Amino acid sequence: MSELIVRCARKEDGPVLEKLWAEFLEEQTQFDPRMGCAVDAVERWKNDFPLWLRSDERRMFVAERFGRTIGFTSAQIWWPPPIYAPVMEAYITEIYVVPAERLTAVGSLLINAVKAWAGEFDVVRLRLNVLDANEEGLHFWTKMKAQPFSTTLTIELGRRGLDTQEIIKPKFGF
Repeated sequence: MSELIVRCARKEDGPVLEKLWAEFLEEQTQFDPRMGCAVDAVERWKNDFPLWLRSDERRMFVAERFGRTIGFTSAQIWWPPPIYAPVMEAYITEIYVVPAERLTAVGSLLINAVKAWAGEFDVVRLRLNVLDANEEGLHFWTKMKAQPFSTTLTIELGRRGLDTQEIIKPKFGF
């Protein structure tokens, strides 16, 4: 018996989920350096995690095998701007499974949990992003029957990114 359990995240999961989340961010940065995280990313995560737990429109699920957390996903209810047809979606913001547990259906079970939760809101579809360089992730989503919807492109301008303080102080007078 595999003792694989998928459940909603709880407050006491915070430290282990923070560690897995940091591994997720590191992996994303390895796929594409443009995904580098902010210097205060961990502090922001610590602030946001309790808010996710209290929100009805956000959900985080964890996967455990024999009591050890081996993956997580987070999602939120999303609806388009009012110029588009009002179609409820759930946006999968993150999914991460430790490398040793990939290809063992953990990711599929996490997504099934999101689907079940999203059904409570009459969600029509799931929305997500995956980096082009993440071939394993692209393969996973293809198996989950995900289909391309839009393509995000970037044009590098050769400038460094802004730090948090620069972002807080608007430079454009809006």
